[in-house]
Amino acid sequence: MAKVALTLPEAFSFSTEISLLRGHINAGNHLGNDALIGLLNEVRARLLASRGEQEGRREAGLVVVNADMAVRYISEGYYGEILCFEAAFSDFHRCGFDIVYRVSDKASGRLVAEAKTAHLLMSPTLGKAVDLPSAMLAALKPK
Repeated sequence: MAKVALTLPEAFSFSTEISLLRGHINAGNHLGNDALIGLLNEVRARLLASRGEQEGRREAGLVVVNADMAVRYISEGYYGEILCFEAAFSDFHRCGFDIVYRVSDKASGRLVAEAKTAHLLMSPTLGKAVDLPSAMLAALKPK
């Protein structure tokens, strides 16, 4: 299988730190892939909140959902490490956007993973993707 190729920006607009807990560690004694997905979900929520948005726009009956994901594992993450998650919005389109991530160990700077997630704005009532409201697009686009 060919390696996943991701294009990351030189600078990220957002960063946050998360400590690796015992529940993030798998039988191989390193960060589990399932745990990394959960951590990326947390980072997405924090990134959206930093722009005054949230995954569920209850007043409008809309939700942000994952449509796709790619991850490149570079090195192992270990219990007790503090990971620095850098994130940025990219590839806006009519119904959504992508987020790119760089994950590294805070203490050493060692790169742990790179990722990209694709998101759609959905109407659960209509059961389909809907256009991003202009106010949401303005809040998320880089300034």
